[in-house]
Amino acid sequence: MKRRALLITLLPVAATAAPDLVQAVRERLQQPEWLRGEFTQTKKVPGFARPLVSTGNFVAARGRGVLWRTLKPFASELRLTQHEIRATQGGQMAMRLEAAREPAVRVINTLMFALLNGDVSGLAGLFELTGSVKGSAWQLALVPRPGALQQVLKKVELEGDGFVRRIQLFEANGDESLIQILNPRTDGAAEPGLFQ
Repeated sequence: MKRRALLITLLPVAATAAPDLVQAVRERLQQPEWLRGEFTQTKKVPGFARPLVSTGNFVAARGRGVLWRTLKPFASELRLTQHEIRATQGGQMAMRLEAAREPAVRVINTLMFALLNGDVSGLAGLFELTGSVKGSAWQLALVPRPGALQQVLKKVELEGDGFVRRIQLFEANGDESLIQILNPRTDGAAEPGLFQ
């Protein structure tokens, strides 16, 4: 009897939790024009005893793009704009994917722009959201909605305050990546030509 009463009590909350949760997280996240910081990424691959750890820095410009510079263990850059993903290694072009030709590029760009620019409402269209907010801190668990994204991701977990601080990706192939955002800041000059 108590169990059924608890379930009946929770049903209305569950039905309205996602929009309220998104709004609560949006209110806590800063949405600067330019965001800079450092990152540490730890990737676990099934079959490998030790994870791959990489470090670097990033620049995110709202509505323009994201530049992800890996410095260790080797230098590379990943540049995302609304129209393409471009990767360079050792100063040489390693890959270029255009959103007009590759639908997956649009999904990846939407996800990265939303994560680093604090646009949680953009994630609600791609994922079922659950989570919690306590004071200035928040946590979100994102499970892909039915579609192509489920073939790539099983789940994404996010934590933060005024900025996204932790991103954990659980990939469909069993790989796991933990990205920790360090020293996020909105200071420094704008770099308008960075994403042209």
